[in-house]
Amino acid sequence: MLLQIKIYLISILYFLGALYMVLFPPRNFELSGAKIRTTRSTGDNLKFKEYVDHKGLSFAVDAFHRRDPEVVKVVHLAPQTFENRSIVAVELRSDKHTRKPGILIVGALNPMAWASPNAILELSEKLLYDASYQTPFFNDYDWYLVPMGNPDGIEFTHNMRTRRALNSVDWTQNVSARAETRPTEWHKNVDLEDEQNDKRCFGTNINRNFAYHWQDDVHKTPTRCCQYYPGQKPFSAAEAKAIRKYVDKMGDFINLAIHLHASFVPKKEYILYPWRYSLRTPSNYRTLQDIGEYAARQARLPDGRLYEVHQSSNDERVAGTLIDYISGVVGIDLVFLIKPYHEMFPNFTDTSNLRLYVKKSISTVLSLVRAWRSSTKQNTLSFFGRDVEF
Repeated sequence: MLLQIKIYLISILYFLGALYMVLFPPRNFELSGAKIRTTRSTGDNLKFKEYVDHKGLSFAVDAFHRRDPEVVKVVHLAPQTFENRSIVAVELRSDKHTRKPGILIVGALNPMAWASPNAILELSEKLLYDASYQTPFFNDYDWYLVPMGNPDGIEFTHNMRTRRALNSVDWTQNVSARAETRPTEWHKNVDLEDEQNDKRCFGTNINRNFAYHWQDDVHKTPTRCCQYYPGQKPFSAAEAKAIRKYVDKMGDFINLAIHLHASFVPKKEYILYPWRYSLRTPSNYRTLQDIGEYAARQARLPDGRLYEVHQSSNDERVAGTLIDYISGVVGIDLVFLIKPYHEMFPNFTDTSNLRLYVKKSISTVLSLVRAWRSSTKQNTLSFFGRDVEF
């Protein structure tokens, strides 16, 4: 009898809630729900079927803005890169009158992660136009997306993809061989800090150029030829400077920050969190570990494996990174580094690798959001001792 009474009461509450939503719809639904945009279920189909370059990225985000200017804002970050390209940020806000919890995603600081911009564009497409993603992911959060943090590096590696591979150290030293070869790996931008010096060596590793414990992982500055060269000083790279300005400006609106990176080692895929420069654990490491483990279970890899979840310095100490800067300087508590597997210089016409990376990346990002929601009990109701998300 008591159980029947509970069921009747719950049914009445649901009916009253539905009636209230019909009579007094929330503003963000009126402005940005399915009544405004054409929605559909896209499944796993790729909208962007080739590795995008800077031109393709700019065209895609401009198309988002033209189609839905009320909810999409495109921002060109300053300063421009060494080759005069703008780093593009796209902001997705379902209700421009209300600030909701913000999620920042930065991709492709490493130019070997070709599919990272694709993953962020595909996520944008789904948030905007796929009904199954609008609630809860789009309507409940503001999204601040930087799909390509190193456009010069992406362009540089794309243009060399068909050349014969040469060991990166040998490629750097052998200037005459560069016209017909490419380095086996390239993790930097293409800037020349001082054009009067030896031009054999160029480029700065952007993800070691942020001003938080810069170079604390080394006793001596790596040479300019090294793939991990951190720059002459913090923020000497235009890309790091532009991203810093944007993150500093938006910091008060961001609750969850994600750096979408890549692992270049098969079967080694990670969800990591600060600190990278030190083995010292952050004060909220238990929360970060729990959220990461929850996300890893939700985003189980296609072969059944789970992402490895731990503090990023457990594998290797790296100073001057984006996630340490966001956590230590901007002061955002929830900061993660995602590293799905990505082949270096993959076959440009074979979309299977692209599709797999994009699928894993989107799944992991949304799993982190779910884990965060679960940790805060946001949009959940408890029925008979069990939390149900709505």
